[in-house]
Amino acid sequence: MRRHVRAWACALVMFAGGVSAQEARSPLVDQADARMQLGAASLVPTLRGRWLYADHKLVVGRVQDVRVSADGTTLIAVVARRRWLGGGEIGIPVPHLRQADNDLSVSGTRESIQQIPLLKP
Repeated sequence: MRRHVRAWACALVMFAGGVSAQEARSPLVDQADARMQLGAASLVPTLRGRWLYADHKLVVGRVQDVRVSADGTTLIAVVARRRWLGGGEIGIPVPHLRQADNDLSVSGTRESIQQIPLLKP
């Protein structure tokens, strides 16, 4: 009987060791996340629906949304890429965008725009 109790106790300890609680978040991290979300939300009305151009007036596509990057450190403009450039939604970091007159542009050639990976849904 004692053997079975010890075996169950060992199994329980091993199982409990594999399960971990949520990591503790500090209020400072939560404030930074909230600021990034507010920044993204404030840029949506300005950028959504605008055409994005690359070098030599190459039309990349239209800006669909602005999101916070997966690591939470930068804002990403979600662009619906034109079909002849590969199609799909791609993410361009907002700091890489620039505005000249009324045109929104990013530095890049046709090949470099085609190489940008698609965003995961």
